[in-house]
Amino acid sequence: MTLTPQTRILDFDQVLNMRDFGGYAGQYGLLSSGRLFRSAHLNKATSKDLECLRVLDIGLIVDLRYLAERERQPNKWPEHHAARTLAFDATRSGQAPHEAFMQNDLNVAEDARQYMLSSYSDRPGNASFQDIFRDTLNHMSDENSSLLVHCAAGKDRTGTLVALIQSLLGMSNQDIMDDYMLTMTAVDVDSFLSPAALMMEKRFGRPYDPEALRPMFGVEAQYLEAALNNMGDAETYAADILGLTSDRIEKIRSNYIA
Repeated sequence: MTLTPQTRILDFDQVLNMRDFGGYAGQYGLLSSGRLFRSAHLNKATSKDLECLRVLDIGLIVDLRYLAERERQPNKWPEHHAARTLAFDATRSGQAPHEAFMQNDLNVAEDARQYMLSSYSDRPGNASFQDIFRDTLNHMSDENSSLLVHCAAGKDRTGTLVALIQSLLGMSNQDIMDDYMLTMTAVDVDSFLSPAALMMEKRFGRPYDPEALRPMFGVEAQYLEAALNNMGDAETYAADILGLTSDRIEKIRSNYIA
């Protein structure tokens, strides 16, 4: 089933940015809908949200948050519903890099924008991200199960991995970008800026201009472009950098093309 921007944004209470990133027409056929999901963290999931997650019957959770983020906001999950979890950089301790930046170096909006461009640009070459990208794709080759990719807000780390998956499944660059930019429809960024500035003031002990946070709380096309430019051709990246064989890539397509 081909989805529209309206129907791919799912109705959850407290799991933000919950979307179906399948249902697009691509080079190899129609991407499966109802099997490829992306979101923010699941720490505040309500009983209704947990029931919705149970109905989605997700077999793999790809949690792209750092350990400190996972410990501070552990995911909630439907009771008695098993799902494998791939956790990013599972042995790394200490503060997440974006949180260290916000604590020490964020003063004006341009600081945030430059940080975002740099982090997106660096992500495809980061060994820890390559590890979880590889593990995710290998699982998609081995197990024909529904998956949920998420980080804290479901847009940056999530957006990079989702774009890689979508590209391997044959989506056009324009559809990949349109899907990425749907965060700005799914999430009311304006409503988060002032509360986030107050939360950060309490946490880090200094005041923040809410507008200085805007580049970090939203998405811009230039961010994803920075990642994709450094990734290059998705199939070449998957083969040469992540080590996936052509047979595995074809199996991913056979599993997730309707």
